[in-house]
Amino acid sequence: MKFLFLILVVSISCGLSKLDTSSQRRKQTDFYTVYKIDSINSYYLIYARKGDSLFKIVSKKQVVEDCSSIKEKGEYEFKLHSSLINRQIGGESILPQNSLLVYCFSYDDSTKICLERDSINDLSYADNVKGLCVLPPYRGIGY
Repeated sequence: MKFLFLILVVSISCGLSKLDTSSQRRKQTDFYTVYKIDSINSYYLIYARKGDSLFKIVSKKQVVEDCSSIKEKGEYEFKLHSSLINRQIGGESILPQNSLLVYCFSYDDSTKICLERDSINDLSYADNVKGLCVLPPYRGIGY
């Protein structure tokens, strides 16, 4: 009888630890909540939140068939990178002390995309986003 009780306790505790592990894994991944989608010329601007941080993701407009479409209020696992790490304008590098003075960046001849200094201080791109589509392996929740 003690042996059965011990097996039951161990089974329940293992099951609970698996639930904890999956929720911890979700917190550790790169899930972002999309709170706004906008566009300017031939680019989409995807505004996303992760914890207390806000991100402005720039994605060139493209048509992708059979994709998982990004929607407001959805959660997606983006593979984000800073667009401004190697800050350049017209092929000329901006000196670090001058980069704080630059608020808008040219993406092509007719498109300038600006930072939002009160909330977003960087522009991002995602390896797994084309247009408004998340590329496989897709992981999204709640859209």
